[in-house]
Amino acid sequence: MHLEKNIFDSTIGVLLDIKSKTKDGLKSRLDLVNQGIRKDLHPGPTHNSKVDLPGASYNQRHDEKIVMLKLLKGIKVPTSFSSNIKSLVSMKDLTLAAYNSHDCHVMLTVFVPIVIRAIGLEYKKMVVTRVLYCFNRITLKVIGQANLIALKEFIAETLCQLEMCFPPSYFDIMPHLMMHMVDQIKILGLVYLHHMLTYERFMSTLNRYVDNRAYPEGSMIEATQLRSP
Repeated sequence: MHLEKNIFDSTIGVLLDIKSKTKDGLKSRLDLVNQGIRKDLHPGPTHNSKVDLPGASYNQRHDEKIVMLKLLKGIKVPTSFSSNIKSLVSMKDLTLAAYNSHDCHVMLTVFVPIVIRAIGLEYKKMVVTRVLYCFNRITLKVIGQANLIALKEFIAETLCQLEMCFPPSYFDIMPHLMMHMVDQIKILGLVYLHHMLTYERFMSTLNRYVDNRAYPEGSMIEATQLRSP
């Protein structure tokens, strides 16, 4: 659950250049200078106390951001499928905000693979789509043992392609943990059997039952008894 949320935060933050979530910035570009790589992305000269940061392949154009967010804003979902996606989109700031872990799961596995088609560069579109495909495969309800070996190789190849496209600051511990999800499935079984999203949604239901903050457990028990057949 936390892996999906952190990967979604990092990916959508870089693509939409959300200031509070993006992994691209002056410090990230200075890392490239220290490593002596991607010289075309090194910070330019300073003008009026502002540093010029050259555009990168992972930066979305303004029109691409608008198309992606308009597609998300037009999504209608069944009751209890997810949050109202429309309420998460800000066309004024061209950002996504106020989403929870379950929203990240739904957008990673269902909606983002569709809206990502608005990206112009084919290579960037392909790399992001591969990441989303990995999460789709990991959360399947039926996975063969032979498929797990191929999936782990696919994830390793995807991470290598991400390194060629995204900035080094994108690669904290979370993208690395994608490799270990396959081993976790081998040891603990399918992900959906021990996923926390079901319990998180049930806790949200129980929170709505609380009328007396001094005795929350009593309010939950009383409300549950009244609603039981």
